[in-house]
Amino acid sequence: MPISPDRLMSTCGARCRFRPFAYAGLASSLGSALTRALAGIALLAIVSESCLALSQGAQILYISPVPAGSEDGTDWSNAGSLNRLPEFIARLAPGGSIQLKADAGPYRVDRQIAIRNGGGDRASITIHGVDSKGNPANAEILGLRAEPWQKGAQAGSEIFRLLTGANHLTFKNISFRNTGDGSFRVAGNIRGLHIEDVSARNVRRFFDVNPSGTEQKAQVDDLTIRRVDVRGFSKGAIRIRGDSSNIVIEDVLGDSERQDGDNFAIGIALEDTVHDVALRRVEMMNSHDSTNEYWNGDGFTTERGVRNVSFEDTTASGSTDGGYDLKSSATTLRRPIAGDNKRNYRIWGDAAIIDCVSRDPHKRGGSGSQNHFWIAKGARADVSGCEIEDSDERTTAFEIEPGGSLTVQNSSIKTNGKASLVREGGRLEITPSQ
Repeated sequence: MPISPDRLMSTCGARCRFRPFAYAGLASSLGSALTRALAGIALLAIVSESCLALSQGAQILYISPVPAGSEDGTDWSNAGSLNRLPEFIARLAPGGSIQLKADAGPYRVDRQIAIRNGGGDRASITIHGVDSKGNPANAEILGLRAEPWQKGAQAGSEIFRLLTGANHLTFKNISFRNTGDGSFRVAGNIRGLHIEDVSARNVRRFFDVNPSGTEQKAQVDDLTIRRVDVRGFSKGAIRIRGDSSNIVIEDVLGDSERQDGDNFAIGIALEDTVHDVALRRVEMMNSHDSTNEYWNGDGFTTERGVRNVSFEDTTASGSTDGGYDLKSSATTLRRPIAGDNKRNYRIWGDAAIIDCVSRDPHKRGGSGSQNHFWIAKGARADVSGCEIEDSDERTTAFEIEPGGSLTVQNSSIKTNGKASLVREGGRLEITPSQ
């Protein structure tokens, strides 16, 4: 049988523009049922190819704090709500984008938005804030976290929950305020996530990798977090877990602003078997936790099982415990700065620390001593080309647990004459600066 226009429309979808007269002219010029059938098949192939081209073309959908018209996102006058973001992502072809209107007030969110779809290997889908004219501008997402937050107050909800299938997504030009445990939460296995030009204020944690519901594990491959500013957090700025890999974090600032009351406050935490991570020009400040006798609160942490981590031009300051608290293997720090932490560098694994700065360790409370370098049992750190200085007589410059090893080469060491240079149970070797 010849293929009817209705069947072609149902095959092609609403985005195809079918012209019935072309089909009618072709059918009338053919003399037999067979030739009509062959012509119909050929026409279906042609139309289907056109439909595929249309469906694969980049598109734009629109979201506003106040939805309008049909709310199908086709333009600003029909803008959808933020709750429809997962549906809009599923509608788009790779390379498409979703614009969040940034000059019409905040998006008020009281529960997570679960996303299960994404873009393609060569073309991500971009979700980004713009003004009414399409210029980049930060769209504000406002949650229910108490402001100012204190222990026992409303913690707030996570916002974007990325489940398995939410691959190749880019989020740009968004501001979060008063949100909970994950402005972004990777809750399944995803790849190709990019977060750029984003800010957050008063959050429990900005970014987290943590399984959800039926998802047995969560991890992200090919993650970029770039030009992000997080101010005011109680639990952390970024936590990455699972077997996540191929990670770049650069030009990021995290300042807890001394929110206190969430145990183990950490600026950036790498856990499980996370590997192949580069942190560049990242600064973590003021992680504060006085909930236990030993005050926790670290700038950067890596756990055992984490490997191949590179720090470049990073800074850790003001933490109630470690600036860099590192248990990972194959860890390299180039030009790091640490200051005003209880223990500026706390090494549990193996680390090479090159051209570093360590200034003015400061114990704010709880148990434990203040040090420039603390080396755990069985750990090894090689320090070279560093500036180590402070004037506090309570500081022990180098504290080394039995079985630990610290080598300091070509470094400047300036401490208070009444202070202890070393509390040594392990091995310390100092080669004077040339």
